[in-house]
Amino acid sequence: MARQKAMGIVPPDTRMPPRNDGVKAWDEHSADERHVFTRLQAAFAGMLDHADRHLARLVAFLEAAGIRDNTLILVLSDNGASQEGGPLGFVNAMGSYNFRPEPMAEKLRRIDDIGGPDSHTNFPHGWAMASNTPLRRYKQNTHGGGIRDPFVMSWPKRIAAKGELRHQFVHASDLAPTLLELVGVGAPGEIAGVAQMPIEGESFARSIADPAAPSKSSPQYFEMFGHRGIWRNGWKAVAFHPSGTPFENDKWELFHLDKDFSEIDDLAEKEPERLAEMIRLWWSEAEKHQVLPLDDRFGPRFAENATRFHGARNKFTFHAGMGHVPTDVAPDVRSRSYTIEAHVEIGEGGAEGVLIAHGDATSGYSLYVKDGMLVHDLNIGGGHEIVTSNRRIPAGARRLGVHVERVVRKEPPAKGARTGISEYTLLIDGEPAGALQTQLGFHTLISWSGLDIGRDRSSPVSHYEAPFEFTGRLLRVTVDMHEDQKLDGEAVGKTQMARQRLPSSLRAKRSNPSRGTEKEWIASSLRSSQ
Repeated sequence: MARQKAMGIVPPDTRMPPRNDGVKAWDEHSADERHVFTRLQAAFAGMLDHADRHLARLVAFLEAAGIRDNTLILVLSDNGASQEGGPLGFVNAMGSYNFRPEPMAEKLRRIDDIGGPDSHTNFPHGWAMASNTPLRRYKQNTHGGGIRDPFVMSWPKRIAAKGELRHQFVHASDLAPTLLELVGVGAPGEIAGVAQMPIEGESFARSIADPAAPSKSSPQYFEMFGHRGIWRNGWKAVAFHPSGTPFENDKWELFHLDKDFSEIDDLAEKEPERLAEMIRLWWSEAEKHQVLPLDDRFGPRFAENATRFHGARNKFTFHAGMGHVPTDVAPDVRSRSYTIEAHVEIGEGGAEGVLIAHGDATSGYSLYVKDGMLVHDLNIGGGHEIVTSNRRIPAGARRLGVHVERVVRKEPPAKGARTGISEYTLLIDGEPAGALQTQLGFHTLISWSGLDIGRDRSSPVSHYEAPFEFTGRLLRVTVDMHEDQKLDGEAVGKTQMARQRLPSSLRAKRSNPSRGTEKEWIASSLRSSQ
């Protein structure tokens, strides 16, 4: 914070808030924990240095090409530092996200993997708190630690200022209208006959040239998994929302940001009328910008927005050479039964290589041929559950596959145990050729590498050297999703439509706030979502 003050990034009277809930002092952690935490933060620092060096390469190219002066460069972040690492951080979070624990002993054993291709690391929330200095809370929250971010602009031909600071309040939604104003282009009212949504933000172009220009005149709302916030004219009201608790129980805080950058002095009790007006303003903005109904579910919303939207589809056909099919449209194999089958032709000399691979070295699955055997690897957070066929694959036209059956326990599981197991059965021409039972499976599958057919183009899912292209003839790969998690498409559609509608009772109360309390607005929102 002292460096930030010296650089003019934060006001000179900024104070350090207390540690966030659950964050222990550095000296209270064990030597092993501090050793792992230091390596995790070092990997993060290395990533930043890597990004910085390649940004310099890009700028150097623009200069060599003679177009740097007329190129607008924006450097910004999307949110505050991540709290997803929890109190102890992760070498590979994909294991813990799929019920494969990562005790400190394993973190120590894998410490040299941190930052490598089979790691999916995240530092502990103590480092996240430090990264957000001097702001409270984290990414996903609406306090300063979740929403204040660096933003750098450079455009030598149009922006005379260089190395200067601006302290006006700016939101991400203000960027589009600003760029449109700078280049002199109006926002289209429609595109291809489709009416466009109105631009929500407000241009801050005037503040680029004038350090004394006022901040935006319009209010700015925030909402994330039920956490809420509203800014107007240098004041901010904010509510932290514990997931699963009644929204009406949230405690709203009030801060005068122009005098309290780090949100330390809660003025809610001293200025109840101002707070009440800010809360009413939040509801008004929330209605205007389709924030309602409030939905504080984290895991289910993440699942819906990740891949579940194609849940009604139960059969996929892929052809040789297809690659990097995005996870959003790849078969959703989480917590369900399915069968994968590759139609191939293998010569007398045999063949090897990947038939289908989804994910990368951090997490995923791969079905491949190696040393004449059919192999399936379930990679959960860098831990490999491998089954190899009990016989060699004969030459000729073959169907090579894996049948995955999710078996739900009939008896109640022990405390903390998984509710079921999965059976992985290899298939050669439809006949079983080896099997594996495991309690592990995909509850979460996060992969930016996507799905590949006939090769594994990214960091390899299993123990082979990428791309390990299949050397036989691959005709097609089919994926059949079973009925044990069939979705009701009509019900899903009705649910989505309900979330888009604002109930008439809520519209009436918003047009006349005196007719309804915050609790009533919330109740109306929840009825709509149900």
